[in-house]
Amino acid sequence: KEGVEIQPEAIVLASISYQSLFRLFGKLSGMTGTAATEAVEFDKIYGLEVSAIPCNKPCQRIDEADQVYATESGKWKAVASEVSKAHAVGRPVLVGTTSVEKSELLA
Repeated sequence: KEGVEIQPEAIVLASISYQSLFRLFGKLSGMTGTAATEAVEFDKIYGLEVSAIPCNKPCQRIDEADQVYATESGKWKAVASEVSKAHAVGRPVLVGTTSVEKSELLA
């Protein structure tokens, strides 16, 4: 529909794993919040050292205690209530669930 001519299917001449691709480079760098917990794996698999660089500002996040609910429906009502409160003041909310079914239930 865009007026582009249909091309024959491409042929894969070679493929490479991420591990093998990374080994082709003398130096690697990246930034993630989870590399420190996997430092042993980075060293064992890739021969890479992980360096943690401290934040330049103190963390503002408050780690609240876990909340445990007697029933699943009670938990989802509490989630819906928190989402509603955040939405009322214009705060965006991202809710992660363990399955599509749980997402549909919450929706």
